[in-house]
Amino acid sequence: MKKTTCFFLLLAVTAILIIAGCAQQQVSPSSTPPAAVQSADTVRVASSTLGTILVDAKGNTLYYFANDIPGSGASTCTAQCAVVWPVFSAGTIQVSSPLNAADFGTITRADGTNQTTWKGWPLYYYASDSAPGQVNGENVQKIWFVVKPDENVLIAHSAGLGQYLTDSSGKTLYTFTKDTNGTSACTGACLTKWPAFNANPVSAPSVLSPAEFTAVTRADGTNQTAYMGRPLYYFAGDA
Repeated sequence: MKKTTCFFLLLAVTAILIIAGCAQQQVSPSSTPPAAVQSADTVRVASSTLGTILVDAKGNTLYYFANDIPGSGASTCTAQCAVVWPVFSAGTIQVSSPLNAADFGTITRADGTNQTTWKGWPLYYYASDSAPGQVNGENVQKIWFVVKPDENVLIAHSAGLGQYLTDSSGKTLYTFTKDTNGTSACTGACLTKWPAFNANPVSAPSVLSPAEFTAVTRADGTNQTAYMGRPLYYFAGDA
């Protein structure tokens, strides 16, 4: 019988996300204060109960929508959704370190208005945030999340798959059924087709515990990130 090698998209990653979705998880603020900003900056970083986050010029928190497809040039939040989650449009982007202007762009929405993007993700406000620094939109419906400028693992969502993990640009992360806890069985030609994902340290939405991500040393001495002990991969066929 022909053997089949099975990789799986890393779906909604255990009941931890379901439990955590019932209440907003608070974490300690980042110990590293944001760099000084310029008065003309249109996007900034700020400290919050979730650590360092992305905000507008007035300090209002910015969010991403897990249903959006980064880099697609479109937003899937329209009509009543856009009333609850107003569009953020900064016009000309001006930022200071540690932000990089190249990470920001602008898309034209279906109604002809503009929206600012971060690494391809359209950016939004949350109508229930009544003051700068509030993060009431974190994990709302398990599909809305605060943007963290150093975030390298994000949660995406689709109707057919549910929740799954991506890198900061939205590329899907996978696991391999032949791997054992903390050990990768994907080498040689396998690794060409399924490149290893490595992010150290991991920064992710608050519903994902940093302790659930570990560093794996592969047989060739390189590092790979694992979630719940399972090494993570890209798929070379994902464009």
